[in-house]
Amino acid sequence: TSFTVSLAVTPTGGTQTILVDFGDVAQTTPGNYNNITHTQDPVPNAIDDGGLPTGISITVTDSFWPGSNQNGTLSPTGDAATNFDVQATRDNLFGNTVIFGGFTEPTGAVTLAGLSTAPGVSYTFTFFAARLGVGDNRETAYDVAGGNSGVGYLNAANNQSEVVTVANITADTNGEIVVSVSPGPNNNNASGFYYIGAMKIERNDP
Repeated sequence: TSFTVSLAVTPTGGTQTILVDFGDVAQTTPGNYNNITHTQDPVPNAIDDGGLPTGISITVTDSFWPGSNQNGTLSPTGDAATNFDVQATRDNLFGNTVIFGGFTEPTGAVTLAGLSTAPGVSYTFTFFAARLGVGDNRETAYDVAGGNSGVGYLNAANNQSEVVTVANITADTNGEIVVSVSPGPNNNNASGFYYIGAMKIERNDP
């Protein structure tokens, strides 16, 4: 199963940054964050990192596991601390390839809609996830596809500092970009657990 977030971005010129926290409904990130919780309810009008409404809607259309993982990090360092608030790094949404708690969610996806199709406009995505206290590899793949595509890999196991960035992705002709989340090729967890804790979206104008 996958998970989709639809974003209808209003072009504003210059660089626009949108921050999204994925995690538990009781652990949302305040301030200029958009929260997708384990109830996977939509965000009707997302804000940018300055708190301004963007006209962006965020809608979950392809689910992660119907709960959250709260074993993220309360002590982010390095690039994780630079890019994301501690409230966003402390928990995750996740999925699994082998049945767990009665559910199997082998993929998740977020779809961004309403993005600019103007020539030269692209989007850069930065992802973070952490699952502390484990001894295996829980690499997660973040496939980002629009008019072009790219993929980034991040091992969430015991991660407190690393992020992964997929840069310069253009929207397709419908103004959409799809972010698909799944276990990476080095993931050796018996349940195929993969994670998404936080996402930054930056619009790049020519």
